[in-house]
Amino acid sequence: MKQVVGAAVVRGGKVLATRRSAPPELAGRWEFPEGKVEAGEQPADALEREIAEELRCDIEVTAWLQGASPIGDTHVLRVATARLTRGEPDPVEHDELRWLGPDDLGDVDWLEPDRPFLPELEHVLRQAPATGLRAILFDENDAAAVTARLRSEGYDAWVTRERLAGEDDDEDHPWAVLSDAPELLLELLVDEYDGWLDREQSAPENGWQPPSPLELPTQPRRIKD
Repeated sequence: MKQVVGAAVVRGGKVLATRRSAPPELAGRWEFPEGKVEAGEQPADALEREIAEELRCDIEVTAWLQGASPIGDTHVLRVATARLTRGEPDPVEHDELRWLGPDDLGDVDWLEPDRPFLPELEHVLRQAPATGLRAILFDENDAAAVTARLRSEGYDAWVTRERLAGEDDDEDHPWAVLSDAPELLLELLVDEYDGWLDREQSAPENGWQPPSPLELPTQPRRIKD
């Protein structure tokens, strides 16, 4: 049996699901992004290569889920959990992406070979660390630098555009770096990049959820000499 490997990319207590656009009999159904293992290739190397080709981002395999699932009579699927190390998923062979929490896994029509991995994956998602903390930065390059450093240390990290309450000017909207890194590490980074750490959002039980708009401070957070 030839091997096919799939990636359960986990971030903030959610997993990435991708919707097939072809062939016609599979279009509209959901799967973990996957690819075939080539001759002489290690499964983890094959999966990282396939994700770079299909989603234009880099991942690191962190663990393999138990078992294997047949795909027809000639192939067998194995699925690994993984984390993003560079970039954001950008579909090449799929027409939609979704980040699904543990309570959302049943909301999409999974392909049959992927379904046996869902119970274990649900447990993984419920155990995923989430701090609920946001590193707030006003420079996009600083936000990207903080994200890269956190990922290089083995943590999940990603950037969103923060919306300030009562502000309409897009230039006044800072960037928020979301991560499962320890608070102490985030404190050090925001101090280095002249940002601040927002502690107003408590961590939810089953992973990070989008925060409410951040209030713009009326006084400087830090005064330089």
